[in-house]
Amino acid sequence: MKKGFGKKLGKKGKIALAIGIVAVVVLIGVISTHSASAKKAEAAAASAVETVTLKKSDLTQSISVSGVVQSAKTTNIYSTLNYPVKEIFVEVGDTVEAGDVIAVLDTANLENDIAQAEINYKSAKDSAADEKRTLNDSVTNAQTSLAAAKITAEQRALAVTNAEKDLATARLDALKPFDSTTYDRAITDTKITLDRKKSDAVTTLADYSKARYSFDDYKYQNAITDAQIALDRKQQALDDTDPADEKAYDTAQNAVDDAQRTLDRAKTELTRAQDDAVKTASDKLDAANKARDDAQRAYNKAVQDKTRAAADNRESNSKKMESAEKALADAKKQLESAQNSVKNAENALSQAEAKPGSAGKNVELQSLSLEKLNRQLADGEIVAESSGVITAISAKVGATPQGVLFVVDNKDELYVSARVKEYNLNSLAIGQEILITTDATGSQKISATLSYVSPKAVSEAGSTSVEFEVRATLTDPDEAIKIGMNAFMNIIVEIKENVYAVPVSTIVTNEKGSFIYAAPEEPSNGGGRGKKPKEAPEPIEIPVTLGLKTSTSVEISGAGLKDGLQILTDPEGKLSDGSEISANPFGG
Repeated sequence: MKKGFGKKLGKKGKIALAIGIVAVVVLIGVISTHSASAKKAEAAAASAVETVTLKKSDLTQSISVSGVVQSAKTTNIYSTLNYPVKEIFVEVGDTVEAGDVIAVLDTANLENDIAQAEINYKSAKDSAADEKRTLNDSVTNAQTSLAAAKITAEQRALAVTNAEKDLATARLDALKPFDSTTYDRAITDTKITLDRKKSDAVTTLADYSKARYSFDDYKYQNAITDAQIALDRKQQALDDTDPADEKAYDTAQNAVDDAQRTLDRAKTELTRAQDDAVKTASDKLDAANKARDDAQRAYNKAVQDKTRAAADNRESNSKKMESAEKALADAKKQLESAQNSVKNAENALSQAEAKPGSAGKNVELQSLSLEKLNRQLADGEIVAESSGVITAISAKVGATPQGVLFVVDNKDELYVSARVKEYNLNSLAIGQEILITTDATGSQKISATLSYVSPKAVSEAGSTSVEFEVRATLTDPDEAIKIGMNAFMNIIVEIKENVYAVPVSTIVTNEKGSFIYAAPEEPSNGGGRGKKPKEAPEPIEIPVTLGLKTSTSVEISGAGLKDGLQILTDPEGKLSDGSEISANPFGG
């Protein structure tokens, strides 16, 4: 449209003018010759005004970008050891599980180092144990000496007190008759025990005789009988077999040999069971006899103790008064000596406890060294740290490991990484529905959800086109989708269902609002040849409210909208140059 033209006529004026021009063109076509009419019709068709048929449909606003399929979980496998690679068990494309051994290093030298470290560790432990025993013995001996010295001192103090009491009571004790109550009770108790042990010995002897001469061999005899019957059957089968049939005869002979071994084993089990029963009974009999003899000795001792006690009582009564005074004097001297021993023992214990040990530190160092070597040996097996597919191998047999040796990608957790412009960020939200397509899967649409939006721009600093990384996690990965594929991401921003949508070019917006223009339902040209054509009706102006907008279409709503309206696709541009209105199947 030429500048200034719209300002003079206004929107409706321009459209009316355009329709008038169309009417003039039609009139000229009627008056002109047949050839001129045909040429004019061709020219008019070339500049005809296009329309679209209005009807309801679904409108989807989306953002389309290209990206690359990547694994959500990529594991780089390294080795901290400097031993050459001995063997590699996988190839690129192999599927592995976490913990699978995928390569081993040549750790022969390391194993020798471990063997030597184990020797050093054992030697250090032995030395530490010896040192510890020595130190512990020193402390224990000192503690024992101190405890003994204290006990002795307490005993000596008690002895002094007792000696004083003994001196006072010695004369009274000499006049008292011998009290044999304790000894008589001991004799009675040991006699009861002796009788019980004798009875136990008789019982175990009966059990021994039963085990030796009346062993219950019922189940063993049954087993022997069954084995004998089986042997007889196998022997009969052997006898009935023709020796000329070597294979059958050998089979029958093997069966006889097996049956014979079964019979021998049953007999052996009977003998073993009898021997075990006799051995058990014999052991019990020996134990019972020993218990009886011990009880007899205890009884004899109780009787002897009573006799000896009575004699000692008579003798002690005569010497008690004489020794009581001497015992008191000796007790006092011993108490003094015991108190000195306590002091000496306390000093010795302090010195023993303060003595340091050095071997324990060496054990710790040797243990750490051995643990380190064992960890290195375990690291000699290079294992998959996660499940997935081997996508890269840089390890080589015979070469020392350097950098990343293997790359494992999880093929079940895939996402598409792409970049979007910064002006699209406000339209994105985690969890949005995304449709993925690839060249490998053709027109198939694979569902995904927006799982990541980069918090920082990934474009170069100072770039005029600022971009951010986004990731779409595949919710139902297809087997045809491979890591590293190019993929196309269609991010669904908003969906409007069953609404009127028209091309953006059909909308005319000015200070009064937004409008579309529908072609009149009545024909724009009438009358016969030579008749004055009817005046071209103006297109219908319909105010609309704009809604969801895409790059090509926009949602409209308004009271004047209905299915089947023919909407001018470019009311501002086409009508002003004299074009005619013609239908176009866009949207229809």
